[in-house]
Amino acid sequence: METITLRTRDVNVALAARPVTRQEFRAYLAANDRPVPAPLAHSDGGTSPVTEVSQVEAADYCRWFGAQQGRSYRLPTMTELHELADEITQEGINPEVWPHTHQLHPEVRGGMKPTFLCEWTQEVEEFPQLGGNASVRRLGSVFYPPWVRQGNNASHAQAYLAATEGYSFVTFRLACPL
Repeated sequence: METITLRTRDVNVALAARPVTRQEFRAYLAANDRPVPAPLAHSDGGTSPVTEVSQVEAADYCRWFGAQQGRSYRLPTMTELHELADEITQEGINPEVWPHTHQLHPEVRGGMKPTFLCEWTQEVEEFPQLGGNASVRRLGSVFYPPWVRQGNNASHAQAYLAATEGYSFVTFRLACPL
């Protein structure tokens, strides 16, 4: 796995140079005797970034991959993805490092516009249910890449989505502490 090493005051990590592919995620499903969900079953050669994977499944993949490699892998933190985005936007966005998909946009001639994929991060927010029940609503953090520019600065954003749901615009990559 090709990595990008980030060493700053706040970050000391190796991040996968690209998100996990559909083919890699299907190998994880097969190794764990899990069925391939319909959105992942479509054949595209398997080299495009996996989407439709929840934060919970992405974290499970990180643990599984780490066990296969004899190392500790996890999802990146928000800070780590900010550092990666800051580093790559100085040289221009490389679609292999920050992949995009083509979304239907009626306002664009031809109806298609490249849209950068968001990525799951390690951060989680948990909210107790009303009425004092023990159940918890779990939201996972998603990093929106620097596709919005304001002057010379790239704008980064964070959102929280249901951690147990997969989304067509969210992928993930591996992080390994140095």
